[in-house]
Amino acid sequence: MISLGKLLAALLVIVGPTASKDAPKEMVLKQGDQIVAMGDSITSQGGYLKMIDQVLAEQYPELKLPKIKNVGVSGQKAEDMVARFEKDVVARKPAVVTISVGINDVWHRLKNPADPKVLEKYKENVTKMVEMAQGAGAKVIIIAPTVIMEDPAAEGNVRLKAYVAAEKEIAEEKKCVFIDLHQMFLEALEKRPEEIKVDEKKHAYTKDGVHMKPAGDAIMAIAVLKGLGVPDDKIAVKEAVAK
Repeated sequence: MISLGKLLAALLVIVGPTASKDAPKEMVLKQGDQIVAMGDSITSQGGYLKMIDQVLAEQYPELKLPKIKNVGVSGQKAEDMVARFEKDVVARKPAVVTISVGINDVWHRLKNPADPKVLEKYKENVTKMVEMAQGAGAKVIIIAPTVIMEDPAAEGNVRLKAYVAAEKEIAEEKKCVFIDLHQMFLEALEKRPEEIKVDEKKHAYTKDGVHMKPAGDAIMAIAVLKGLGVPDDKIAVKEAVAK
């Protein structure tokens, strides 16, 4: 097993520059701040959130941060998340909200032709979530959708580009943080470190082309940590092990 510190360090070299482009220059968290993570099954499984908790606990013990509140629900799309956003996110009075949405909006519709109306509704729903969080005084970090199959040319990844672009537009308009996690994954696929092994299914970062292995969770953790303003020299933890 590779230690979490080594895993984060190896991937940070590859994906860190992309994650840094729109990242805050300073740490955004204050003592006791609560983070709430909205998402689908990738978030619900919680691997990347546990890594973030480990890094924050080790590097910022003085902040006495509570563990991230995971409100991911398997199978959900933007329209599902916006319907429960008030109850599951705003009501918890978070200081920071992370939004991870888009995989199911594309993946679950791959049997149908790409529909611009679906994309427009997605953009509308993500905008509503950002507005609700900001209206409650929370800082928002939008992390772009990951990948659908570990092949940049796969139809799912081709379609995802429009959803990533939509989120970037929302972030620019609403003045919130956007981290291009999709591009981070593409770069990790292209420049895979030797430490990250490929399995018999030709997957390095996911178990099934979508749901994360520890290496995929590490990329997501880097994205959120960058979005929080955590500098590179504090992202690689010392002792924890990624199982």
